Amino acid sequence: MSLKFRLAILFSLSVFIILLASAVSIFLFNESFRKEEFTKRLVLEGSECMQLYLSVPGPPKSIIEELNQKAVNFGHKENIFLFSFDHKLLYSTPGAEPPNISPGSFEIARKNQVDVFPGAGREAVLLSRVENSIPYFVYVSGFDIYGRRKSDNLKILLTASVLGGLILSGFLAFFYVRHAMAPLEELKNQIEKINEKNLKERIPVVNKNNEVWQIAKKFNAMLDRLEQAFEQRKNFVRHASHELRTPLANMLSQTESALGKNLSVEDYRSVLFSLKEDQQDLIELTNSLLTLSKYGKRTDDTEWTTIRIDDLLYQVAEFSQQMWPEAMVAIDFETVPENENELEFRGNESLVRSALQNLVKNAIHYSDDSRVKISILTDAGAITLHFENKGNQLNPEEQQRLFIPFFRGENASNKKGYGLGLSIVQRIINVHNGSIKYEAVPANLNRFTIYLPSQKKQKNPAKLAGLQ
Repeated sequence: MSLKFRLAILFSLSVFIILLASAVSIFLFNESFRKEEFTKRLVLEGSECMQLYLSVPGPPKSIIEELNQKAVNFGHKENIFLFSFDHKLLYSTPGAEPPNISPGSFEIARKNQVDVFPGAGREAVLLSRVENSIPYFVYVSGFDIYGRRKSDNLKILLTASVLGGLILSGFLAFFYVRHAMAPLEELKNQIEKINEKNLKERIPVVNKNNEVWQIAKKFNAMLDRLEQAFEQRKNFVRHASHELRTPLANMLSQTESALGKNLSVEDYRSVLFSLKEDQQDLIELTNSLLTLSKYGKRTDDTEWTTIRIDDLLYQVAEFSQQMWPEAMVAIDFETVPENENELEFRGNESLVRSALQNLVKNAIHYSDDSRVKISILTDAGAITLHFENKGNQLNPEEQQRLFIPFFRGENASNKKGYGLGLSIVQRIINVHNGSIKYEAVPANLNRFTIYLPSQKKQKNPAKLAGLQ
């Protein structure tokens, strides 16, 4: 069953229930009013008959004749029965069957002056009147011909109104639902046109305040993210293929050249040494790609330990100066924490060390004087690290693409590398619930800033939503 049909059915059913409840309420109130009015009429008829019986002078025969004459004029098939104080029948409408009245009913009528007998067909009342301390009773029953005819007519009108309202609401429901669902139908048609081959297609947003078009706006934003992700994946595959092909092509070219010539031992050693360098480049590139792929997923924190960031930075600085003796790595505390625990966080020590080493290596290679300054700042439950070096700064466009795999800025044109280091750093930092950003600050300084939550703020660092 389609959504439009279900909505139309639900709308029609709701209208039907409202109409039916209204019709039943109207009919019941009308029926109650009819019975109340007819009962009052019966009470009035009984009072008049009792008054006539008790007030007309003359022998009982003349009184009976007077009552019979009045009975002929009754317009609601009324029957009247007069009873004495000892419940003996004094008078009955000609041809009427005497009613079977219990003593309890006589007692109720004597106390309350009236007792009402609701019947399925005829309504009846029992009245009492005391004359000279002697109670008399009159029983009046009748059939409300005119009132019931009006009730039957009202029942027909209400039934016709309910059925007519149901049919009309059904047509209106389908019309309004179709009109209301038109934007969704258009949205569905637009969505059907979009696939992996035309991710640039977007749904035109007609009315920004309409909920349906708000969904379309969110869908367009999702398409933007998907297009960006597909484009990055496509570029990643293209760049990875290109970078892998270069050392392989060099190796093949050198091998074919060596096979086509009669070389000396030294020449062969030179070719093998060149092949070894290409193989090392290939291994390094492959390892970087595997690392980048590995940290695109969540990591298990069961083996995570408490790490002091300053101790780890000193280890990284010592290793860097062993690798690059000409480099100078300085570590400085911008603020001295009151509690040493503010320098601690939970994480994978080898991963964080690898990220920090990559940052220091990047700063050294792209520095004008091989100097790197690392500043430590603890505040509000977070550890902030600044990595600064002097050198050519990135322009705004390059800054936007800095953490994209295989991206290399203009200042890297004469540097060896694949443009994967910063992507790996970003993913490792993200794994630890942190973030990294680049700033071009005055005095020709390049600054990378890392934010890591300290241990007192980390509640469950491994429960991450994934990497960006």
